[in-house]
Amino acid sequence: MTDSSETRLCTGISGLDTLLDGGLVRGGVYLIMGHPGTGKTTLGNQVCFSHVARGERAAYVTLLAETHSRMLGNLQSFDFFKPEVVGRSLFYIGGYLVLREKRLTGLLQMLRRVFQDERPTVLVLDGIATVHALGESESALKEFIAELQVMSEMSGCTTLLLANLGSADATGAEHSMVDGLIEMRLARSEQRTFREIEILKFRGGDHYLGRHDLEIQRGVGIVVRPRTEIFLARRASMPAETSYARRSTGIQNLDDMLGGGYLSGSTTMLLGFSGSGKTMLTLHFLDAGAALGEKGLFFGFYESPRRLVEAAELVGLPMRAHEQAGLIDVVWQPPLKHGLDALAERLFDNIERRAVRRVVLDGIDGIRQSANYPERAIRFMTALVNELRARDITLIVTEETQKIFGPEIEVRIEGMSALVENVILLEYLDVGSELRRLLSVVKQRASGYDAAVRELCITDRGITLAEDAESARAIMSGSMERRLKSLRPPYRKRNKHVPRGNRGTR
Repeated sequence: MTDSSETRLCTGISGLDTLLDGGLVRGGVYLIMGHPGTGKTTLGNQVCFSHVARGERAAYVTLLAETHSRMLGNLQSFDFFKPEVVGRSLFYIGGYLVLREKRLTGLLQMLRRVFQDERPTVLVLDGIATVHALGESESALKEFIAELQVMSEMSGCTTLLLANLGSADATGAEHSMVDGLIEMRLARSEQRTFREIEILKFRGGDHYLGRHDLEIQRGVGIVVRPRTEIFLARRASMPAETSYARRSTGIQNLDDMLGGGYLSGSTTMLLGFSGSGKTMLTLHFLDAGAALGEKGLFFGFYESPRRLVEAAELVGLPMRAHEQAGLIDVVWQPPLKHGLDALAERLFDNIERRAVRRVVLDGIDGIRQSANYPERAIRFMTALVNELRARDITLIVTEETQKIFGPEIEVRIEGMSALVENVILLEYLDVGSELRRLLSVVKQRASGYDAAVRELCITDRGITLAEDAESARAIMSGSMERRLKSLRPPYRKRNKHVPRGNRGTR
């Protein structure tokens, strides 16, 4: 049986190789389409430079008016660019004048000489759409592609055809002849513009379907990120064995309400208005784990690491010491800076590198804002939660409600409340001139729990939770009485005298 590594050619772009199920098939011809600005030229050059870095040879043939010096000048900002290989193992050849004067027949002859003289194992032909602009017929282009396939297969050279086309324009016969179709596109969602890549056709492999994020990063070049939902589904992590072990919340009375703490591998959603204590509860959870030697990760969108550590230290939680010991790591990213797949990459990299057991995702609205397509947020979260559950990692997510108090609770990612095992609600109530905090366990799957409302206080020693519901009952009773009084109409003394204008005459 042939080793797949012998039949595949790595592009040097890890995410793209993942989408291609290991890379391009050696000796194949691939059409890479995209309108100007999508990154085709960068991708073609990155493949060539990565290829020659492994001791191979490559040729880059241009059919466009752009000079090679300008192209190479634009590549100097990328780390993959190595000027010393140009002319030695990577050859740049201009084919536009040959195509203009001798048409496709002359271009084909020139490519034969390139195969014979330079012996490339990767060939990039940039600007194949120029053929149509010069008036070549469909039949001539079809014959050209057929001959190019024969030459590529015989020489073991993988050929990339770069074209300024979109998938809507790919209707010619040559598009059905090539071994693969890859489209790069600029997409827009509301006020955001982003790049995507899609494998439309790929012979000889089980490729990833759908659109995936593509970035052109300073220094790095092309970065492709497979959609997290599909990537995790293909990895098929085995579910962890059912465990009834508990992980302490860090607050004894809350542990008692939950029957000993959060179930290991479960996901808990903390719901509450801004300032109700959600983030502080998560810090107690991470602190409790650190005290047992369990590594934790705080993955947030709004609190910078410095501010978060300072807030924890003010209430007696030794977050700085835990950080220095490597027990807790704080990863912060402003909303909209990264897409969903980049966030997942950062999250799982930290988890795997540090063997994390407890994760806090603070500000789930940051996930919603990072989604280029809003409907994708719940699919992303479902894949994320299931993967962490399979790894027996206990997760807490926080969600800010739009109301301080009331029976109507809004979760901005539809379906989240059904996805998680536990839901804890934090509320405010006004008593006189004071706002008091309350906590209640709304849901805990696979286990009983104390559903009574408890008073929650934030002190200089962190969070304290009442041992029973008595104080909460008094707070709720006082708040209700105050509300009822405010709704009563003002008392007016009835006037027993008949108004002058209504008195009768005798």
